[in-house]
Amino acid sequence: MKFDLLLHVDADDPAVFSLAFSQAASYRKEALLKHHSISAQDIAIEAAFVSLEDFETFSMVMVVNGAAVKQLVRNNTELLAKAEEAAANGLRLHVGQCALDRHGLTKAQIWDMAEVVPSATLDMVQLQHEGYAYIKV
Repeated sequence: MKFDLLLHVDADDPAVFSLAFSQAASYRKEALLKHHSISAQDIAIEAAFVSLEDFETFSMVMVVNGAAVKQLVRNNTELLAKAEEAAANGLRLHVGQCALDRHGLTKAQIWDMAEVVPSATLDMVQLQHEGYAYIKV
């Protein structure tokens, strides 16, 4: 069973982003506690015949589109600190190029950690097809 998480943010509201980062942190904690109560490495050492790749892992992606892209500008340092903490805990950030264009932003104007995708909508469809669970924040 896959435990991959797709968070979708399209609101130009720092409180919504804070909630999304909090949800990612809670999800990570619960997923690790529930499905990896001891580390995969400890399990593999105990069962020498099992490789680390045999253990379930999960990933988290936040897809940002619409007016929400305006929150990702470099001078939004308060939100950037929360994003960097989330990224350090495994959250990837995808940003739609169409939304950047619509709001007059370029990759150079947004956070370095953001991966620009051609279409956020197509990205979300692809991620869901790969088994990610969709949560609208």
